[in-house]
Amino acid sequence: MTGESATLLSHTEEDVLRVLELLASEAPARSYDELVARARRSGDTPRAERLERARSLALEVSGLFERRSRREAELASLVDAARDLARPGGLDATLRLITRRARLMMNTDLACTVLLDGDTGDAVVSTADGAVSALTVGYRVTGAAVPAGAPGEQPAPFWTADHLGDDPPTPAGALDEVLHAESLHAVLGVPLRADDRHLGHLYVAARGIRHFTPEEVALMCSLADLAAVAIGTARHLEDVHTANTELEESGARVRASLSDALRANSVQDELVQLVLDGAGLDELLARAAAELGGGLAVQGQGGERLAEHGRIPRPDPQELARVRLDAAATGIACPLSDGTWVLPLSVRSEDVGCLLFHPEDATAAPGEQILLSYARTVSLLLVTQRSTAVEGQVRDELLADLTSPEAPPDRVVERAGRFAELHRPHVVVVAHARTGAAELVESWATAYARRHRGMKTVQGDRLVLLLPGEDAAARAREVRAELAGATGAQVTAGSCGPNRGADGVHPAYREAVRCLEALIALGGAGRSAAASELGFLGMLLAEENDVTGFVERTLGPLLDHDAERFGNLVETLQGWFMAAGSPTRAAELLYVHPNTVSRRLERITQLLGRDWQHPDRALELQLALRLRRARTSLDPEPAGPPSP
Repeated sequence: MTGESATLLSHTEEDVLRVLELLASEAPARSYDELVARARRSGDTPRAERLERARSLALEVSGLFERRSRREAELASLVDAARDLARPGGLDATLRLITRRARLMMNTDLACTVLLDGDTGDAVVSTADGAVSALTVGYRVTGAAVPAGAPGEQPAPFWTADHLGDDPPTPAGALDEVLHAESLHAVLGVPLRADDRHLGHLYVAARGIRHFTPEEVALMCSLADLAAVAIGTARHLEDVHTANTELEESGARVRASLSDALRANSVQDELVQLVLDGAGLDELLARAAAELGGGLAVQGQGGERLAEHGRIPRPDPQELARVRLDAAATGIACPLSDGTWVLPLSVRSEDVGCLLFHPEDATAAPGEQILLSYARTVSLLLVTQRSTAVEGQVRDELLADLTSPEAPPDRVVERAGRFAELHRPHVVVVAHARTGAAELVESWATAYARRHRGMKTVQGDRLVLLLPGEDAAARAREVRAELAGATGAQVTAGSCGPNRGADGVHPAYREAVRCLEALIALGGAGRSAAASELGFLGMLLAEENDVTGFVERTLGPLLDHDAERFGNLVETLQGWFMAAGSPTRAAELLYVHPNTVSRRLERITQLLGRDWQHPDRALELQLALRLRRARTSLDPEPAGPPSP
C-alpha cells in the first residue's frame, strides 16, 4: 500500500469515527456542518464530499431515531390516556380528562370536545382546556353548520394552519366565533365515532400558525377513538346510574307506600275501636291533629262546619266546592291552592261531607292512605252519630217513661223489656249539678250514656242515668267526678242498684232520688253515695218517706220465705233481737227448742247474708221490724199471715 493510500484510509477512518461519535452523542446538525466545513477548508474535495454524504446519512438516522422516540412517547401517552379513560367515571370528568390529554399530547394552546345533541342535531362545546375567554363551554352550533362528510359517510379529520387567514373558511368555521374569541390560527379536528355513530368532534388549536403533520393527525384520531369509547362507556354508566337511582326511588316509594298502607290499616283498626268505644268527633280530630301534624276541620253536606281542631285557613268557597267535587268523584285527597287537602266523606256512595287537612309542614305531610283512613273513620262516626242520635232519642224517651213520678204503665214496662241491657245488671244514678248550663249537662250526658251503652233523661234540674254495672256507689262517684269536670259546677249524685228487668227501674229510680235528697239533707252536697251506703237514713231524710219500701227492701227475703212456706223467720229474728242475741233466751221467748232457733238463724244468714249481725245492718233490721209491727197494728187488715 502506498503512502498516499494509507493517508486516505487514515482520514476516512477518522471521519467515520467522528461522525459516529457525533451520532452517538446526538449532536446537533451544526456539528456536522462544522466537520464538513473543515474538510472543505483543507482543500480535500473528495473528503468533503464523503463527509457531506455521511452528514446526510447521520441526520437521516438521527431523524429516524427522533421519530421513533417521539412515536414511543406518543404511544406511551396513548397507553396512559387509555388507562385513565378505562377508569369508571362520570361523563363530565371523562370529557375533562380527554381535553386535557389532547392539549398536552399535541402541545397546543386549547383543546375542546364538541358533542352532538341527539334531539336537535346541534353541536355543543361540552368541555374546554386552556381557554382564556368565557365563550367556550356551552357554545351551541346549529345542526346545519356541523361538519359532515358526504351523505351516508362519516365525517373525516380536518385541519388548517391558519384558520383566521383562510379564504374560503375551513370546516372549522362552525366554531368561528370561539376561534376569534380565543385568537386561534391552527386548528385540528377529528371526529368522535363509536359503533358507527357520530358523537361529535375533538378539537385542538394553537394561537400561532402551525402545520399539523400526518403523524399528529393519526395520533389525534387514535386518541379520538379511545375518547369515543370512553364517552360511550361514561354515558352507559350514567344511564345505569340513573336507572339505579330511579329504581331506588321507585323502591323507596313502594316501601313508603307499603309502610303507609300497613300503618293505615293499623290506624284504621285503632280508629274504629275508638269510635266503638264512644269517642266523639272532637276527640277524633284531636288525635288526628296530634298524629298528622296539622289542623283539621269537618264540613257537613251543606258546607257547615261540624268540628274543627288546630289552625286551618278559610278556603275560597268556589275553589272548595270545585275541589270537593273532584275529591268525591275520584275518592282521593285533592289539594287547594293554599296547601289544604280535601278528603271526601262518604258511606255507601252517600256524600256526608268533607274533611279538610292543612299540614303544619308541607314537606313532612303524612301519606294519603293514612289521611283516607281518618276520612273513612270520620265518615263512619258521622253516620254512627246520626243513627245513634235517633236510637238515643228513643232510649231517652223510654227511660223518661220508666222514671215518671207515678209507676209506669204495664205497656211501657213491656216495651222496655225488649231492650237486652235491662235484663243485665244495671244501676240508676240521679245527679244534680248546680249550674245554669242545662244544654252542657245534657250534651255531656248524651256522650257519657252512649260511651257506656246506657240511657239518660233530664228531669228539670236533675239528670237520670241508667248504666250497666253492679257497683252503684262506684258509678255515682264516676258520674259526679266527670260531670263536675265537664261543667265546673258542684255535682251531687245518688244511686241505687244493681237491678235486673224493666220492672225494677222505677223503684231503683225512686231509691236513687231518696239517696240524693238524703245527701243534700245531711250537708253532703257535692258528694256521691249509693242507697246501700245510707241505709235507713236515706228513707228517714228523704222528702218522701217510703216506709213500706224500706221494710220490703230490708226484710224482703224473710217476708217472701214466710209467705211462701208459712215460716217463722221474721218472728225468730225479732225474738233473737229481744233476747239480746242469745239463742237460748230466744227459744224460751218463742216457746221452741234452742236447736230450732239455731236452724232458723242459719236460714236467716243464707237469705240476708253473713253481715246481717253487723251493728249497722242489725240496726236497720230492728228498725224495719219496729216499722212493720207499727204498720201491722195500724192496718185493719193484716198485711200477711198472722204470726203464731
